[in-house]
Amino acid sequence: MPSVAGSFTEGARCPLYLDKIRLGGECERQLESGLVVRSVLEFDEDSPFASCSGLENVCTTFIQGQWKPASACGGGGDSDSSPDLPAPSETEPTSEEEKEVGGVPANSPELAAEVETLADGFDFTEGPIWIPSQGADPSLPPSTLLFSDMRRNVIYSWSNATGLGVYTNESMGTNGKAFDLDGQLIGFRSGPRNVARGADPKNATVLAGGYEGKSFNSPNDGAVSPKDGSIFFSDPIWGILARPEEEQELDLHGVFRIDADGNVVTLELNNLAMPNGIAISEEGDTLFVSDTGGLPIHPNPKLASDEPPPTLTAWALEEGSKVNQPPVPIWSREDFSDGMCLNERGLWSTRSGMGPSIYGPKGLVLTNPSTGQEIGHIEIEDPTNVECHTEEEGVLYVTTASKVVKVTLLE
Repeated sequence: MPSVAGSFTEGARCPLYLDKIRLGGECERQLESGLVVRSVLEFDEDSPFASCSGLENVCTTFIQGQWKPASACGGGGDSDSSPDLPAPSETEPTSEEEKEVGGVPANSPELAAEVETLADGFDFTEGPIWIPSQGADPSLPPSTLLFSDMRRNVIYSWSNATGLGVYTNESMGTNGKAFDLDGQLIGFRSGPRNVARGADPKNATVLAGGYEGKSFNSPNDGAVSPKDGSIFFSDPIWGILARPEEEQELDLHGVFRIDADGNVVTLELNNLAMPNGIAISEEGDTLFVSDTGGLPIHPNPKLASDEPPPTLTAWALEEGSKVNQPPVPIWSREDFSDGMCLNERGLWSTRSGMGPSIYGPKGLVLTNPSTGQEIGHIEIEDPTNVECHTEEEGVLYVTTASKVVKVTLLE
């Protein structure tokens, strides 16, 4: 049982199976060796994932397994899983206010927009980046959107001219993507646990693979400073959480900086629970970081709880493109966000399906980057990341758990 210490007894069962209130279900994943691992997921009324849909998302998104709900979540009890359990009513939203708005109270007005599905049927899409018609590495396809399906290890391409295609069948676990100041593609890769530069993931030049002699956890998302080309990226543990045969070497989940030459790696933020999305202002003076907060399944005992909460935070960057020390936020608010992007309209973040409903409708969220005030939102199911630097006015591309959508702002 996650975060509970004890001794292992062969043939025994997790005591959570006998708790008729807390058992939500199992998450089953088969390793390449053939070993089947089952994680037992529990209800906790104080957890942001204390609902059937939240537990299912933990299983399918982060553990990358097959969700097997207990009776409390609509599954059937059997001898190999959980007994029939009563549904824990306290875990689902029941207030009249939530019912009136589809279960989620809105914190900002809904923005007028058209949402068009470009392609669907994926397992889990991430890391959208628009390749401009000019200025990028000429070996990249111009006027094209690239995005990853993390579970298939594939990077796909989409364009108005050619539609959907496969860019590469070997993504090396590339999640977030960015351009350096020379138009070269930077990939943040959970597979080999590194950051690399180059159009072809298999032959890309590794810029950094660790810190102080220890491997990174799972480079996730990043951005490049417009001032000096230094690279900032988040390093949570989601990639190795899905590969239990690999060990976590660092005892933290930080935000790192690589200088433009790839010679020096510095730890910029070390007090985050689970850093995720990254963006930098056009002036290069502000770093935006989303932190999805502590989790009951967190392998770090210090963070194996529901605290600290998920946050969206702006940090000041000093001369030399480094986080001001000691790091004091310009602003910070509780919110559950995945990837993000900054353009002339503001900071676009993706309030994902993993987050609790108390933060507002799931979808694309627009924030004032100077104050942190939420301006508006566009409801989209299970968003994961957003690309706002496109060559069409008012157009953004959003990846979600199973599809990629084009968002056209109407005003």
